[in-house]
Amino acid sequence: MSPLSRRTILKALGWSATGIAVVAGGGCALPVIPPRNEPTTEDAAAWISLRPEGHFEIYSPRAEMGQGIVAGLRLVAAEELGVGPEQVRAVYPDTALVPLCRATVGSDSMKVYGPLMARAAAALALAIRRQAAARLDADPAAARLGADGVMVEGQPTLPYAALASHPAILVGEDELAAASPQSLTAEGSRQVIGTALPTDGIRAIVTGNGPLYADDIRLPGMLFGSMLRSDGIDGTLAAIDDSACRELPGYAGLVQGDGFAGILAERRGMLTRALAALRMQDNFAADLSSDTLAARIDIDVALAKGTLEHVLTDDGALGADGFDIDLRLDVPLAAHASIEPRTAVARFADGGGLEVWTATQDAFYVRKRLAREFGLSEDEVVVHGMRIGGGFGGRTLVAAELDAARLAKASGRPVKVQWSRRDEFRAGFHRQPSSHRIRAAADAEGRITRWWHAFRAGHVIFTSAAMGPGLQFATSFIADPGTARGALPPYAAGASRVEFEDVRLPVPTGPWRGLGAGPNCWAVETAVDALARRHGFDPVAFRLANMAEGHPRLAAVLRQAAAMAGWDRADKRDDGTALGVACGIYKEMSYAAAVARVAQTDNGPRVTKLWCAQDCGLVVNPDQVRAQIEGNLTWGIGMALYEELTVEDGRILGDSFFDYAMPRYAQVPEMEIALIEGAAEPSGAGETAIVCAAAVTNALAAIDGAPVTRLPAAV
Repeated sequence: MSPLSRRTILKALGWSATGIAVVAGGGCALPVIPPRNEPTTEDAAAWISLRPEGHFEIYSPRAEMGQGIVAGLRLVAAEELGVGPEQVRAVYPDTALVPLCRATVGSDSMKVYGPLMARAAAALALAIRRQAAARLDADPAAARLGADGVMVEGQPTLPYAALASHPAILVGEDELAAASPQSLTAEGSRQVIGTALPTDGIRAIVTGNGPLYADDIRLPGMLFGSMLRSDGIDGTLAAIDDSACRELPGYAGLVQGDGFAGILAERRGMLTRALAALRMQDNFAADLSSDTLAARIDIDVALAKGTLEHVLTDDGALGADGFDIDLRLDVPLAAHASIEPRTAVARFADGGGLEVWTATQDAFYVRKRLAREFGLSEDEVVVHGMRIGGGFGGRTLVAAELDAARLAKASGRPVKVQWSRRDEFRAGFHRQPSSHRIRAAADAEGRITRWWHAFRAGHVIFTSAAMGPGLQFATSFIADPGTARGALPPYAAGASRVEFEDVRLPVPTGPWRGLGAGPNCWAVETAVDALARRHGFDPVAFRLANMAEGHPRLAAVLRQAAAMAGWDRADKRDDGTALGVACGIYKEMSYAAAVARVAQTDNGPRVTKLWCAQDCGLVVNPDQVRAQIEGNLTWGIGMALYEELTVEDGRILGDSFFDYAMPRYAQVPEMEIALIEGAAEPSGAGETAIVCAAAVTNALAAIDGAPVTRLPAAV
């Protein structure tokens, strides 16, 4: 008899996964769902224009958070227009300027939006040639766009400013249909793409000159505000006493509303003093800890009750006997730890409309959520997307934006809210903890014959950070795709089974760089390495021998990374160091492999060098892609050695970066990176190399003779 599960109960009742949402009501209002609109060529026509001053301007549909997408889209536009990238300026995402589009997530911006930007720019170039030809009484085919304007042989150059000040140049359906973009096609010629362009806004970042981040926004009459929260997980504030705050100059008062409370001050420093002077009675349960969280996701406890709820693949690898390795692997809760804390500025107009400046990965979701909250139409809410000082999935939900808007509504004045680091740790959502059991076997020829991976983890997409109880119940019957990401190994096995359960946890979890790919690929690569060493096979050769058909690009990056590191040398240990290797596929579109050299020192393990090869197809801006890889590799070091968010006595601990271990500059090693263009079109670069975190712990395994089975390894 099969064990009872939510899925089998539903089947017995005659429900299907697609029909579950109808039971989600239960007295709960339907939640605001993030828009999933896929962009169209008609949308793209609104992304680019020729301005009266004679320069080109793009309205970026993608949020800029250091990944360089705005610079990349400028390069694509410049390529199609035939101008230098310095002639193409950019405006960050703004709900008043760009058509509805989905969140900046998934490392697919260049893959999805690059070709559309190319088509829009090619269509604009065609419209410009046609209008210039009409002005010059020439054939449009003879017109050519250059740095200074439109050129027709035998005639003076027609400046762009002269064209832009004439009748408006609009991109219509005819131009979109007739445009033939070249820059991101397999046959296309490229001159600008592939050259390095500094990240957009770099001058303002360095000089601090200009409103680039949300914290740069200054509005007349603006107050500084902070929401008041319980110190505990799911706690409540029973009483608030601000009498001592009222003696402080510049204190603007306590605000209380339906389900929230906050304070306001005229200046940021005075807000800090007022927060310190507050007296609050806080009620929360103190029985939750990191240990109790671990117990809730304990894979062995779940397996003792039967098989898990969601099966990703099943070729028959179950049974307790005949495995060469049997590993229990655990990954803890971890924070986004972005440098810029969540920040938003909100202002209500006299007519009731709402304007918000915020660093968000999804400006349209913020607009939708705020419109619902304040009973406004979406047209009455304008969200200006600012540059993000670190997103990593953490800026996908509405947080500081709602805080600022509530306080602005209550006070009647513009309000800026900037979360403290304490807020980030205790009020944000985090990387889900996970618990894995992997059993595997190989034959004498080095072929994997059996593979079984079972794991339990917190939710990623169906997160309680964004869902009320009704929708949590509905989605509890559905496999969370974010939790499952990266769990299928890229290696062929004679028999395999991969199964998992997503567990609703009391601590909010959600999107974190790579979603489940970081933890799941770490578990897979740890087990593959342990299996190779168990049989005495070289870890690189073992991986190559077991690559499933259809993964030549993964094999190519693995060979490249190994060659860069000198893996084939007979002696892989020198002065107490060892090499470790890992590789993986991100979202079935991009490939990465890394080799880490690690030393075991008196102060714990230290990564002394990293080599990485990545294939994300056509590379638009190589320096920016290398920077993204460096960032991912640094995240991998943190994940492997340092990062863990601790829960104790019902609270998430940590008030600052002094309390949360992660790689400092002195702990980031030299990195050598190779870019391999295994396809003629771009795929995703932003999160790919996170799949290589196990290279660090596999180097430790080479030193110690035993695999690292719990993260972080250095704590």
